[in-house]
Amino acid sequence: MTAARTEPSRDEAQPIFFAHWLRRPLSMGAALPSGPQVARALARQMQLDRPGTILELGAGTGTITRGLLDGGCPAERLALVEMEPQLVAHLERRYRGSLIWRGDARSVASFLEMCVPRLATVISSLPIKWFSRDEQRAVVLPCLERLGPGGHFVQITNGPNSPIAARSLGIEARHIGAVWLHFLPVQIWRYWRD
Repeated sequence: MTAARTEPSRDEAQPIFFAHWLRRPLSMGAALPSGPQVARALARQMQLDRPGTILELGAGTGTITRGLLDGGCPAERLALVEMEPQLVAHLERRYRGSLIWRGDARSVASFLEMCVPRLATVISSLPIKWFSRDEQRAVVLPCLERLGPGGHFVQITNGPNSPIAARSLGIEARHIGAVWLHFLPVQIWRYWRD
């Protein structure tokens, strides 16, 4: 089963996204959804040759999801995590065939335990730089455990430095690129465990 190509326009979700950003800006990470350029850059980070699920954390309006599908990921290999109910409803309409979980990514260990035995790649647009170290640990370490050796946790951020306290978490980090969007570069970081 694949996601339908005839889908609502991205503009349909922007008012929902912006309303949530106005109420709780630090929970959304940006005032606008990521654009197709960022989605394509993140799709290139998928490790489709590895077995397991491609997990997207903070799926939002689904712009990155669309890029992952267009980049060759089958809908049934995608699992999306989003906590805002209106955005979840939007994702459910748009991306039938993918596993969609309404929940806080800081509780991702429970979701993985119930639904995802193995991960191939994690793609995150969470505002993780605003998370405490313990909250970062709760998101990143369960994912790395399910990724196993050679698996990557990929994170975007709008700042110049690593948004995840990699050294404190005992993991490796590498800046892998930037995409110019909204007059500022979106930075892409990769994390893994040796």
